[in-house]
Amino acid sequence: MHGMLVMIHIVLLFFYVRHWEHHVTFAFTPTNNDFWPVVLSASLQAFYTIYTAVLLFFTQRLAISRTLVRRVKLTAVHDISGAWAGLGSALTGVWRQTDIPASWWTTSAVAAYLASITVLHVTSSTLLQFQTFNASMTTSVPTTLGWLDDSSYSYLTDLGPITTSLPVVNHLTGLVSAGLSNTTLYDTLKTTAIAGNATVNATTVASSCGLVPNVTYSANTSTAIVPFGPIATRVINASTLWSDQIHIIPWMEYEDSYGGVSKLAGVYLMVSTLLGIDPSVQDEIAVNMTWTIPDIATPYVIQVYFVYCSLSANTTDGVVNMQTNSLLSPTSVSQPSTQWEMYQFGWSNTSWQTQIGSALATPDSSSGITFDGTPSQITELSVADEYIMSLIGLNLTEESTQFRDNSPPISNFTLRPDELEFAVARAAAQLIWLAGQMGTANGGIDPGNGTAYVNEEFIALRLNINLLPLAFAASASVIMLGLALHMTRAFHASHDSQAAIPNIGVLQLLWLGHRSTFINEVLEDVQHPTEANLRRAGMIDVCLTKTISDKEEFGSSADSLSWCSRLPS
Repeated sequence: MHGMLVMIHIVLLFFYVRHWEHHVTFAFTPTNNDFWPVVLSASLQAFYTIYTAVLLFFTQRLAISRTLVRRVKLTAVHDISGAWAGLGSALTGVWRQTDIPASWWTTSAVAAYLASITVLHVTSSTLLQFQTFNASMTTSVPTTLGWLDDSSYSYLTDLGPITTSLPVVNHLTGLVSAGLSNTTLYDTLKTTAIAGNATVNATTVASSCGLVPNVTYSANTSTAIVPFGPIATRVINASTLWSDQIHIIPWMEYEDSYGGVSKLAGVYLMVSTLLGIDPSVQDEIAVNMTWTIPDIATPYVIQVYFVYCSLSANTTDGVVNMQTNSLLSPTSVSQPSTQWEMYQFGWSNTSWQTQIGSALATPDSSSGITFDGTPSQITELSVADEYIMSLIGLNLTEESTQFRDNSPPISNFTLRPDELEFAVARAAAQLIWLAGQMGTANGGIDPGNGTAYVNEEFIALRLNINLLPLAFAASASVIMLGLALHMTRAFHASHDSQAAIPNIGVLQLLWLGHRSTFINEVLEDVQHPTEANLRRAGMIDVCLTKTISDKEEFGSSADSLSWCSRLPS
């Protein structure tokens, strides 16, 4: 039985290492939280109490029986028998050995055995416990799509009027702008009743900008002949810009050299800032424009660059908080351009790029700020122009104030390609988000519905093994096993003899005194029956055995009682 107890603790230790006990779980409810921990604690205490009581019963009887058949001091028999009365009696018996040492090791073993049982009783209620933990499971929930597929952009779709609302997006809070994070559009959840995170589609809009070389500009007509694709060119209106401005060139469908109607999948811009490019290619890409102001004889020369920015999108998995609909996982961003390069044109049949580029180039979304020189030089930038300039760090209102104060148009802002790419990509992403928020009824696009897999989090109860109580209980069970083997002399017990008396109590002592004249004589000399005097007088060797004779083995019923030396019958 002691070995079984040790095995139970070894199995529990193995379970602890593997955490197999965590598979036993219950839903966290007031009933479960109050009921099951009490049941578990009471069951453990009942098991250990009953099991150790049975162990104590058999171990005590065997240990006393093995003691009585050995040659020991009578005082030792007294001390050992009294030690089994309880842990307090055992400790008292150990203390008495300091005065008259009769059975140091055996009384100490009994005290250690009973102390180990106490350890088992103390640790039993905390050996296994139910603990709360954050559990999760995967489920599906409906979503509103953040990225619109190409089928949503029909030839009737006109997102131009929505561009006037772009400046408002930057002032929206996180809860209002759910579905948009910088240049990333992601699906939003239609329910907030579930706590946890959801895996959704997150699409990041990116832009790649490059310089357009070999532009032919005519100051008389304020037009420019620009490359419009790999082989085509187009004449566009190119009003003179003031210094440090960015203008999206309006454009429409046109026929290429193959007779087909095509659109550029991106945004064409005129830039009048500094670019920090190599002077050796300055003449190839820069277009000199003059700004004539009344009453000023010498016109100002402004260098303008034509820039083309393509649009692209990359869809990955994103993690969204279900309570706030905010994007938690960072999205990958393409490597930004570090220096200006010539753009290599290529055609694209992707509808969303042409629709967004066309909407940003809408000419009738006026900002209300005009720059006028001669009657043929009137430049009025759009809201999209002003918004992209604000994302970069240019203030159109301040430029207008300087223009009205007759300040010279001298560029002092150097534009980097990554700044322009981020501004165009962000404006495109926000425009797509606005179109989805407005819906088809308000001139936008129906975003559509989807499904997301949610990692739902909830609190549950699970069975847990506590290592510290288990270590104490396992140690106590091993100690009890070793002590039980020692005290019961499991490997040295005699099979042909047994104790004449099963225990040492008052009745057994009276019977022993009646049968032994020598013990009566020894105890008769004690004048004062104190514990110390009686223990000192009892320091005589005794050995109480009942030997089974050969006749008994063959069916005789007569017992033969034999006593060790100095204790005659």
